[in-house]
Amino acid sequence: METLKNKRVLITGASAGIGRATAWSLAYHGAELFLVARREEKLKELKSEISQKYPDLKIHLQAMDVNDKMLPEILAQFTGEKIDILINNAGLALGRDKVETLNWDDVEGMISTNITANFRVARTVVPWMLGQGSGDIINLCSVAGHYTYQGGAVYCATKFAVQAFTRVLREETAGRNLRVMQVSPGMVDTEFSTVRFKGDADLAKTVYKGMDPLVAEDISEMMIFMLTRPRHVVIDEILTTPQAQGSITTVVRK
Repeated sequence: METLKNKRVLITGASAGIGRATAWSLAYHGAELFLVARREEKLKELKSEISQKYPDLKIHLQAMDVNDKMLPEILAQFTGEKIDILINNAGLALGRDKVETLNWDDVEGMISTNITANFRVARTVVPWMLGQGSGDIINLCSVAGHYTYQGGAVYCATKFAVQAFTRVLREETAGRNLRVMQVSPGMVDTEFSTVRFKGDADLAKTVYKGMDPLVAEDISEMMIFMLTRPRHVVIDEILTTPQAQGSITTVVRK
């Protein structure tokens, strides 16, 4: 098995949800954490909580929006251009409008965060990994990168783009000791739906009503599995849904 102890790990969108759970999982395995998110107070809170349990763990924080065009320069200074593992996690959905009524601010927000920022982070980190002779990248995709649903035109398009980008990167780096992987979850109970519905927590709760969704820790455990395989093993993708979700649009509720 591949050890994660002292590996330098960069996680985007680290302050909540899957990013936060992954930080905890990697802390348990002794990794050095480089955490990026917009909400500085949430990052500091996470660092404090992890440090209480793992006081010797090295944790570095960078409060920034991944859409910042200075991202490559900021990450280079933040990490010293040395990262062993990238968890390219930051992403969001905004609204459930059909194409005929799309809010263009929502469109641009999803494209910027889910595509442009995701690609920019990978473009920044890949040369460092190739230069040091090794590295692992996990891109957070979605079942929406495989299947479509009404009201998800833009979100689905962005996740299809992430899937294509990940597969091309995998082809381009094959045989160079860089493992490129992705996780594509179905319904996961995080802040995702609250963000999608612009802070309407009551509406967000209805998404998971009457069923048991995945939780962030489920996804972080899968990523740990991927990262700890022997170096010659690449788990190309894990596509996962809760038991009650038969397809992207089929959900059985109690």
